[in-house]
Amino acid sequence: MPDKIVPPIHGIVHASWETVYATASTESNEDIVSLSLAPEHMLSRSIYFERQIEGALPECYAREGVLERLLHASSLLPSHLRLVILDGWRSTAVQTFLFSECKNALASMHPEKTPEEIVPMAQQFVAKPMTDYSEPAPHSTGGAVDVCIAERSGKQLFFGAPFDYPGDISSTLFFEDKLERGEKLTTREEEALYNRRLLYFVMTQAGFINFHCEWWHFEYGTQRWAAATRADQAIYTPQEFTLNPYARLVTP
Repeated sequence: MPDKIVPPIHGIVHASWETVYATASTESNEDIVSLSLAPEHMLSRSIYFERQIEGALPECYAREGVLERLLHASSLLPSHLRLVILDGWRSTAVQTFLFSECKNALASMHPEKTPEEIVPMAQQFVAKPMTDYSEPAPHSTGGAVDVCIAERSGKQLFFGAPFDYPGDISSTLFFEDKLERGEKLTTREEEALYNRRLLYFVMTQAGFINFHCEWWHFEYGTQRWAAATRADQAIYTPQEFTLNPYARLVTP
């Protein structure tokens, strides 16, 4: 794909968590569905299940509207590439584990910081577990997905920072900002810059918004999406989800 078709990344809305949580929501009642049933278009790899985190599902799930837009994004990629979904809907148990893990990692990286200072730093990479229905973690709604791109041969593209790495280099605009400052990128950094642009381009063209701290994180229908797009309200609220069909039975 020529560079001119993948423009520089700009215009990401940096909405605070306070702004996000103040955004109104209504439930669309869209189902949460599997993202693994169209492998010819995209792959679904449940990274937290692979890590054996308690409560993680064996494959990735999200809302029907998210699936439709992922298929659209996939169609915009060059034919030798496809999307890889690393995570979608997430339980509160998994969210709690990841937030604690991120706080611990940041505390080790920044021993000079107090626990109170570490919390907002952790929120740049993992939303706090939901304690109030009006303040859900985006993944708990089924409207957030973590994605990357791989070649059809199986090789994942290079994005400059590993998935879930809690550092500044994970910011979507990290390499764009270096260019803006007049810094020269290495060949490897140019590769990461282009791949981030490509991922951002196909996902935003399909209707997603990006969380600026994470090159891999995109949302549709969530409070952050509504705040960024100036929609009247979010269309997804937090949902309980289980693979147990009997859990959904209504007893007389």
